Amino acid sequence: MSLFSKILKVKKILETPFETMNNIYISKDAILNNLEIFQKLNPGWKIFPVLKSNAYWHWIREVAQILKSAKLDYIVADSYFEALKIHEVNSTPVLIIGYTLPINLKNIDFEKVSLVVYDLETLNELARIGRKVKIHLKIDSWMHRQWIYFEQLLNFIEIIKKSPNIILEWVCTHFADADSPDNTFSEFQMEEFQKSVVLLKARWFKLKYIHSNNSAWWTKNFCQNTCNSMRLGISLYWVNPLEKNDEFYSKLKNLKLALNFESTIIQIKELKKWDKVSYNWTYEAKNNMTIWIIPVWYYEALSRKLSNNYFYNYNWFSLPILWRVCMNLTVVDITWISIKVWDKVEIISIKAKNNIYELAKRSETISYECFTRLAESIRRKII
Repeated sequence: MSLFSKILKVKKILETPFETMNNIYISKDAILNNLEIFQKLNPGWKIFPVLKSNAYWHWIREVAQILKSAKLDYIVADSYFEALKIHEVNSTPVLIIGYTLPINLKNIDFEKVSLVVYDLETLNELARIGRKVKIHLKIDSWMHRQWIYFEQLLNFIEIIKKSPNIILEWVCTHFADADSPDNTFSEFQMEEFQKSVVLLKARWFKLKYIHSNNSAWWTKNFCQNTCNSMRLGISLYWVNPLEKNDEFYSKLKNLKLALNFESTIIQIKELKKWDKVSYNWTYEAKNNMTIWIIPVWYYEALSRKLSNNYFYNYNWFSLPILWRVCMNLTVVDITWISIKVWDKVEIISIKAKNNIYELAKRSETISYECFTRLAESIRRKII
């Protein structure tokens, strides 16, 4: 742990507790349950939980802390800064899967960090630095993002062979269409990836880890003969990446949602018939009614598309939003239930219908985006 991190830790201990109105609760039981499901689906494989992008906005330190009890070869992060956060609470080695500027490589401690290498500039800089480093080559099997084409692989092999400090421990790829019920393109990608594996083995590389799998493709289990490990991303946090009409969808039916988002009622107001509410007066009371106000909306998490198109949960009651939303406030009708100021309301529920799937559907987006909209200012707590 760095000196700066130690100072922050002491400062946090000495701070006076301050209650927050918005809280996200991360379930330790759910995270470990979801990891175990994938471990049981293919015993003997190594599973690398993905904590990139602040653990899909579940908070990287909190999830890393939960994973301390799991026996893992690696945790996956996007950057060196994420790796440092993980190592504040968990000593598991970290694979940095995102791009690192070559000028920064000399400042990285490679003792508990491995790197994905995408380009010859990075490889040449690692060779020049001369420090022992474990690397991971990511093959572009026609996804056409970053990564290495098969035709370029011999150039990388030549530099690695000449650089005794560079250990090629990994090789992997990624799928463009694994969440589709039609597996044709994914099977084609797998064939392309296998060419690179064969070439590397022919050049006498002993690859400790071979993984092409994200949560979707690994669930379909189509590459047992080539791979021995997987990266567990969105499904670690509950989301089933497959469509409901996919024949493999039911294999993940026991995943548990790891995130519950609660807010606080801060004011209750009475409206008279014909009173209008909020911006542009888009709602007019048809009768005398009671409304409540909570401090959450598009700054904290939610799309403006959810105006008149989403609902919160209070003791299993679904409370629809009836008005145009504001940056930090929502107004909802509570005329028909008993509720008090400072009562808690679920914005994203673990068990009720307003879960992350429903939120994504009504926001006209995907669960990944909904997770990463959750504002950094919302306090995360492990339960």
